[in-house]
Amino acid sequence: MKKRVLIIGSCAVAVIIIAVAIICIALGNFKGSKAFKCEEAYKTKIEEFYKVITSPESADMIYDGLGAVQQAALEFGDEAPDKFGYAFKDVNKDGKEELFIGCFDDKDSAGANNNIYAAFTHDGEMLTQLFEKQERNTFALTDTGTLYFHGSDGIAYHIVAEYEMTEEGIVCKDFYFSYPKFGDINEVEYFHNTTGEWDPDASEKVDMTFEQLEEIRKELAARTIPIDSKPFSTVEKSMMTDLNKAM
Repeated sequence: MKKRVLIIGSCAVAVIIIAVAIICIALGNFKGSKAFKCEEAYKTKIEEFYKVITSPESADMIYDGLGAVQQAALEFGDEAPDKFGYAFKDVNKDGKEELFIGCFDDKDSAGANNNIYAAFTHDGEMLTQLFEKQERNTFALTDTGTLYFHGSDGIAYHIVAEYEMTEEGIVCKDFYFSYPKFGDINEVEYFHNTTGEWDPDASEKVDMTFEQLEEIRKELAARTIPIDSKPFSTVEKSMMTDLNKAM
């Protein structure tokens, strides 16, 4: 009788172990089915940019990073689909690639190329815009995974900044800017902060010249790098191919 109880107990334990193993395998497969797929997650956003880049004159409502792209596409004309590309890169190291829209180049003149017009992140459920280029500013990725930024609005207004990309968004490392003293553009002062605020009252005044600010900009711009991208001229074919692979 005692031996029979032991046998039954052993069988029960074996059944439990097998059941647990089956559950773990099932959970593993479920998790795998939910794996992040760039082309699928960003498909709608890429299609929005594709429409604006290929037909900028017919785009009525511009939002979520599309404004500067439309303006540039109008200037590029028929070359716009080849000038603009989209790229996926996990810069913030969260295990999910971000979407970058821009004009990327592998030439050495990085300061004038590798221009990111918009960037988006996806947490697996929701897409969020990280930033958008404006008419007179520049975003580019550096060799250390940070973002180079330069903005200008005339001789008295310049911004040179470096940002880090995190899971929470972009975080300012250094933010230098010029500002006219008492509104006089002939007497410019320079400031620095790490908050990204274009506000003298929220910044530290620094003793520097425009030439020194420009030197900081050039050094940071020289560190910018291209991103391996796909031109929008191949977006329809590329999207269909990648989506078929993902299915």
